[in-house]
Amino acid sequence: MSENGNMPASELAPIPGGKLRKDAAVAWLAMRSDVGKSGVWICPTSPRTAYRPFADQQYFWGIYQRAGHPIAARPGTSNHGWGLAVDIPTPAMQAAVRDHGHKYGWGIRGGGLPSDAPSEAWHCTYHPDVYKGKAPEHDHVHPYKLMNDRERAARDVLIKQRRIAKNHGGWDKIDESHLEDAKAAKKALRRFARNIEAAAQKSGWEKNNRKARLDYINKLIGGQSG
Repeated sequence: MSENGNMPASELAPIPGGKLRKDAAVAWLAMRSDVGKSGVWICPTSPRTAYRPFADQQYFWGIYQRAGHPIAARPGTSNHGWGLAVDIPTPAMQAAVRDHGHKYGWGIRGGGLPSDAPSEAWHCTYHPDVYKGKAPEHDHVHPYKLMNDRERAARDVLIKQRRIAKNHGGWDKIDESHLEDAKAAKKALRRFARNIEAAAQKSGWEKNNRKARLDYINKLIGGQSG
């Protein structure tokens, strides 16, 4: 049985900038695609302001208890812990959700559906019974966003060095240090791929987006010298 702030990975889905409960993620992505037509691409303030693990809610609750702000729900009671709430960073994004959120089950202060935190202009809440559509196929999450910090750092080095080599006509046209950096990054990515496979053998492929991360890493390291 799911617990607030301790939801299994199988019940969550990624959105750009965080995770939500699967049905909430579907509605969020559909809303995001609609809002994006106006050039505004909504996202959480940080990965901790969409689905929020229990420990993170304890952290924010502690700040609230000490300083009296920002407002935070008692750990175990927040809709962030169910993957049903998102804090939105900018006035433009908040306005877009006020205008469009009700069509997709998302409520925010001043919008067509209520928020569970009406004192917070940035906080929106998902109403599961409102939206029954599907996530737009083209609004998928790029696997780069699913990687952890070390994987992204190695990927960035590899892509940067490959771009330098391409722009200068090949590895033999630039200093050897570029190829060495690329090889080191590639070696790190191979190690990360082995770690992902080992972790998947223990607790499955769905946790932490392991399958998508491994496929992307294999694509990055396959078939090139650097």
